[in-house]
Amino acid sequence: MMHDEQKDDQLARKVLERISGEHLVPRPRWEFIFKNYFFWIFGAFAVALSALAFSAMLFDIQNVDWRLSAATHANFLAFFLEAAPFLWAGALILFILVGYANVRRTAHGYRYSLAVIALGAVLASLVLGSALYASGLGGEIEEAIGDHPPFYRPILVEERSWWLAPEKGLLGGRVISLAPDNASFALRDFKGHLWQVETGDLRNADFTAVLRGGIVRIVGVPVAATSSTFHACFVFPWEIRYGFFGNFFHAPSMPRPPLSASTSERSITTPRSELCKGIRPYRQLRSIDETRF
Repeated sequence: MMHDEQKDDQLARKVLERISGEHLVPRPRWEFIFKNYFFWIFGAFAVALSALAFSAMLFDIQNVDWRLSAATHANFLAFFLEAAPFLWAGALILFILVGYANVRRTAHGYRYSLAVIALGAVLASLVLGSALYASGLGGEIEEAIGDHPPFYRPILVEERSWWLAPEKGLLGGRVISLAPDNASFALRDFKGHLWQVETGDLRNADFTAVLRGGIVRIVGVPVAATSSTFHACFVFPWEIRYGFFGNFFHAPSMPRPPLSASTSERSITTPRSELCKGIRPYRQLRSIDETRF
């Protein structure tokens, strides 16, 4: 019994000596409360940032036309490496980890396992991020980044560069006007260059995209290396989707000129010229074209 009391006395003296030597003083209760709320708020803020990252990632995925990947890239892997939103996926993971680390440092955070906190952070990010994307915020984040950030190229800017390759049969830009006989239309590409686009091989769905105006994607053949004339084989509308509920952005349509008899009679059974059949990948593009009728 005496031995135990001596041990207790020695322990008490050591504790007092440490308190005195390190000048330790009691901390007020409000400091612990403030620290607890700080970590909760910072954790919630990190989850909110991860939700923003997820909404931007959804915007990127929704606005890349995966159907046309065979036309713009040599293979799907090359397309995926350029189109996948790696930045936003990395930001999502980083902010979720930061949120988890802060929740674990709260007063009762230690009670929850890694799996519970991580799953909760992920679900909160996905649900909130989906709601933000549906409201159009994901697109606004991409637009706010601008065209030339030092570390990231928004997908809309990246995709425009793919459709500035007339030598590869890819042309994108804004429809300016349609010729009275519907034989061609004027298009201004993303660099401001003016093109005359021949329409002899276009069919009803293609003309619908042209007549609606705005920005389009064209797959075709350049008439000559030094010419500003382009022979169109397929025309697809350039749609920007800002949310889940069909809120697409379209430029105002042009006044619709009367179609010539040859144009109005074009249908899915009308064969394209041999010039268009030589483009890559003709069969895939035709299958996409057929679904638009």
